[in-house]
Amino acid sequence: MKPLTGIAVCAVLLILVGLTMVWAAMNRGKNANSFPEDDHSGTGQTVKLDREIPPFQLTSADEETFDTASLKGNVWVASFFFTSCPSICKMQNQQIAILQEEFADDGVKFVSITCDPVNDTPAVLRQYAESFQAQQGVWTFLTGDMDKLKKIVEDSFLVMFETQTHSDRLMIIDKEGKLQGAFRATEDTDFRKAKKLIEKLVAEPYQPSKKEEPKQTMESFELSDSLEQPFDSKSLLGDYWLGSFFYTSCPGSCVMQNMAKARLRNEFKDRGLKLVSITCDPENDTAAALAGYAERFEADPNRWYFVRGDFDKIKKIGDDFFNIEVAHQYHSDRVFLVGKDGKVIDSFRTSQPDQMEKLQKKLDEILPTAQPMAATADTEKTAETEKKD
Repeated sequence: MKPLTGIAVCAVLLILVGLTMVWAAMNRGKNANSFPEDDHSGTGQTVKLDREIPPFQLTSADEETFDTASLKGNVWVASFFFTSCPSICKMQNQQIAILQEEFADDGVKFVSITCDPVNDTPAVLRQYAESFQAQQGVWTFLTGDMDKLKKIVEDSFLVMFETQTHSDRLMIIDKEGKLQGAFRATEDTDFRKAKKLIEKLVAEPYQPSKKEEPKQTMESFELSDSLEQPFDSKSLLGDYWLGSFFYTSCPGSCVMQNMAKARLRNEFKDRGLKLVSITCDPENDTAAALAGYAERFEADPNRWYFVRGDFDKIKKIGDDFFNIEVAHQYHSDRVFLVGKDGKVIDSFRTSQPDQMEKLQKKLDEILPTAQPMAATADTEKTAETEKKD
């Protein structure tokens, strides 16, 4: 009877396996708007599709604030990795490099978020980006505080995210900012599907929403300058000026940002343009530190104001005057064009040449034409004569 018992047990097991396979097949297509999620820990979650990915801000490899709101109108691909991963992450990013080569000219952007921010410093990310020939402004590597990274990834993409543990799928977001696909880059079939979806989304028209932009709620602000003199933005009423945030110990992006402002200063110095740079590290950026920093850019204190104040006040200025997030040693790379009435007209990313060209053209249109030197001298002479009379 023992052989028969063994046969019976095997038969039962085969039946159970068959039922399991049938159940899996029946349930595989239940939710067409989700994909099984695979990661280094194999959690088996699902990724829900056709939902908006809320904009978020992190720090790029260039140590600049990167806001995904700037991707509106572009198809973009989000992914997760860490630089010391020797296999999956490397293979995944090799595939992203292929997508970059094929779709960069179509405006597709790529955003890769590290899950090992302690080791993946901006300098490490820059070197890593170079190894995959990541194009500036096309493929951006991001880092930040781990708690913030975890919250953004888990709340926005609904996938597990821990130190050196992440989803290995490419998240494809459409021009409206909605997640439309999640594919494993290392599987040929999935990768081909990802390419087809990107092609489809690129071809779709984009209609910008007509939502009203948040309004500037602060009319003016008061701080102090590098000469320890009070600075009131009301003093600039009647002038066009450029405002931005920075901190003196920033080794890269702030210097580049202020160099861009210095170039505009040089070009429009005879046409009345003023500049305002607000530190987001007032504890360390004393008046003396600001004065020394201003000298690096040969800043005329009557035209380019480096200013400081209580940090809570500076944060409020960011929120209510410029409508941008400001934190300690954390700021946007944008420069804000403010009109004669003290209202923000527009903002431009100093790290993107096309946006700086747009700003340059805008300034050329709105700033008064510089008076010829001879005419200026004659005007001054006439004024002096009138004084004597």
